[in-house]
Amino acid sequence: MIKATLLALVCCLACAPLLAQLPTDSPVDVLRHPEWNKGVFFGGGTTVASSPSGSNLVLGFRLGRVLTNEHGPGILRGTYEMAIDIVPLDEYWINGGQYAGGVDPVVFKWNFTSGCKVAPYFAAVGGAVFSNHNLPPGDTSQINFTSGPEIGAQIFGKGRNSWDISVKAYHLSNASLGNHNPGLNANLQFMLGYTWH
Repeated sequence: MIKATLLALVCCLACAPLLAQLPTDSPVDVLRHPEWNKGVFFGGGTTVASSPSGSNLVLGFRLGRVLTNEHGPGILRGTYEMAIDIVPLDEYWINGGQYAGGVDPVVFKWNFTSGCKVAPYFAAVGGAVFSNHNLPPGDTSQINFTSGPEIGAQIFGKGRNSWDISVKAYHLSNASLGNHNPGLNANLQFMLGYTWH
C-alpha cells in the first residue's frame, strides 16, 4: 500500500509541470501571433492639477495589427502591436461645452500574453484633436496635439473577442500654433471598449 501511494505521489509530482502549460485553445491565442483586430471604445475623463480645468467625453474606433509572435520571459512575455484610433466625438467641457474630434495615428502597444483569459497591455499614444472653437477657450488654437501612456486589459470570454478596460494619461497642447498655449497639462481618461479579433 505504501509503494502504491508513493508511486501515485511521484506520478502527480511528475505531471505538475504540465499544469503550468497554456492550453492550446486559450482565447489569448489571438494576440500571440500576427493578426488584425478592430474595436470600439467610449469613456470620459478629467484634468488633474491643470489650469484651465475641464472634463471630456470620448467615443472612438481602434484598428490594430499584432506585428510579432510572442517574445520575452515569464509575465513580460508578449507581442508588439500597432494601431490607429479614429475619434469622431471628443466633447470637452472647459467653461462650457465644445465639440472636438481627432485621430491617434500613433498607438504603439505591448500585449502581455502569459495569461489564458486576461491580457494586460501598455501603449504609447499620440495624435491630434480638431475642435470647432479654440481649445482651451481664448486666443489659442482649434488644432491640438495629444500624447501619453495608456494601460489596460483585454478580458476574454469563451470566444475570440474581448471586453477592454483602460486608463490613459495624456497632455494636450497646440504646440504654439495659437498665440497662447495654456494646454491641458495632465488629463486622465477612463475607457471601456469591445474588440473583435
